[in-house]
Amino acid sequence: MNIYPSAFGHLYKTYPLTVVDVGASDGLTQVWSSHRRYLRIIGFEPDFRAFKELQNQGSRLTRYFNVGLNDKHGPISFYLTRKQKNSSCFLPNRNFLNRFHNASRYDIVEEVTIPCKSLDEVLHEGNLNDIDFIKLDTQGSELAILQGATSVLAHSVFGLEIEVAFAQIYEGEPLFSDIDRFLRPFGFDLIDLRTTSWKRKIGITVGRAKGQLIAADALYLRQPLALLETLKKHDNRMARSKLLRALSVCQTYAFLDYALELLDLLGSNYFEEHELKNLQKHIRAQAPLSSRIPNFPGRKRLANFFNTIAKHLTVNRDKFKQPHLGNF
Repeated sequence: MNIYPSAFGHLYKTYPLTVVDVGASDGLTQVWSSHRRYLRIIGFEPDFRAFKELQNQGSRLTRYFNVGLNDKHGPISFYLTRKQKNSSCFLPNRNFLNRFHNASRYDIVEEVTIPCKSLDEVLHEGNLNDIDFIKLDTQGSELAILQGATSVLAHSVFGLEIEVAFAQIYEGEPLFSDIDRFLRPFGFDLIDLRTTSWKRKIGITVGRAKGQLIAADALYLRQPLALLETLKKHDNRMARSKLLRALSVCQTYAFLDYALELLDLLGSNYFEEHELKNLQKHIRAQAPLSSRIPNFPGRKRLANFFNTIAKHLTVNRDKFKQPHLGNF
């Protein structure tokens, strides 16, 4: 998929699509990694073990900070766990975790103190305020980080991918409902969830693959009219670029209908008629093969048959995660 219309390459080069990656230990998610051409990454990783590896991946459009993010400036306790990715500023909830397989990956191996700043503060200090997308995966501190990013959320960001919890893996961590309630007033809508469920260790091989709903990757996009208010704060050239980058975010997650609606509602304010037609053509060309196959008699029955086969072939494990976030 090509998320960058070639006719506007000059704008993407001047104003690259900027993603803030908080909890960057794994690097870019798969959905973003194939779109590096005009992609600027601003990464945050407080765990020094992972930060050392990330430093070797820096480039002109990639910058990493070894600092924790919070809603305010100051040090906090950070608990390093046996499995590095499970480290958190919250203590593991052992009463809950011990009911599931491999709970030892949450064992604390060291407690450290890390410096923290708010995301707004770090971005302002680095003159990095033109942000399009935020990816958050910080094992429970997502809400506090968002609370320290109110300026960039209100004035710049179009979309977010956030790991949200439905059960308290960590003691006192905010849940999905807390994050959703916080984001709604900024004009963000929940678009998709990629859920993760765990099976209890007493019955891993019993029943089908799913267990209790534990967490999800949540995709939020700014509502079109809320985006319009953001665009009005910029000159025409910057506004055109911001709208183009919003379209690219929609295409990254394959929500082509959302991209087309943005163009329909906002496009005439910033693009000429021939540009709009070219952009619509570009977006429609990203449609997958499945949408081009005609609805022949029996298609739904055939799809249901193969879905049933796939369900029976799914391996029973302690963890079940949906394969994709986005409309793939």
